[in-house]
Amino acid sequence: MESLRQSQYVSSDLEPVRSCHYRTVSGLDFTHSAMGGRMIQVVDANDDSRVKSAGLIDLSLLPRVGYRGKGVESFLSSQGIAVPNKPNRAAISPDGELVLRLSLTEFWVLGSLKDLGRSVMELPRQHTQTPASCYPLFCEDSHACFVLTGEHIANVMAKLCAVNLREDAFPVGHIAQTSVARTSCIVVRHQVEGVPCFMLLSDATAGEYMLGILLDALTEYQGGLCGTACLI
Repeated sequence: MESLRQSQYVSSDLEPVRSCHYRTVSGLDFTHSAMGGRMIQVVDANDDSRVKSAGLIDLSLLPRVGYRGKGVESFLSSQGIAVPNKPNRAAISPDGELVLRLSLTEFWVLGSLKDLGRSVMELPRQHTQTPASCYPLFCEDSHACFVLTGEHIANVMAKLCAVNLREDAFPVGHIAQTSVARTSCIVVRHQVEGVPCFMLLSDATAGEYMLGILLDALTEYQGGLCGTACLI
């Protein structure tokens, strides 16, 4: 953690866009997401090896949006978004957006690194822009988002979570709404560019705590923080 330097996220319109844990994440090379948040693009020359073994990428400032209500499924379909057919499942769009179905009537759409979340930013975000029985949720503000990557992710999560998250019991596309390091967390088994991943969405106010816990759990496997360029 001592090697990580403080940085400030600044959007294109000069308004600050920061995660709750911005003081503990930084990098020499960065990129701005579609919402203006500064995300680490490269940490160092070992990013590629870490991401394949035991990496951690902070995507808290990558755009995402949620919706709740009986009309959400038809609304998302009208936007050209394919949705999972049952709760606690995830689907990925051709452009890389991850669609989570957290219940019969609650869906989240997570932005893709391919366009830094621009497609998600174009989705309606106000009550006046959505049909009846379809209400926007501000999961972008309520949750931090981290991605664990590499061959050791199941062993890392076994230290932190009582649920069996090994691939034979928890395959790609499955979601667990559970406790990770005694913090409520949404865990999604995912895969990006052939790299196995867990997408972790936890309460934003616990973001700094979760970041420290995950980095500590990775040390056994010589893992650590990586930049977004590894998954593009």
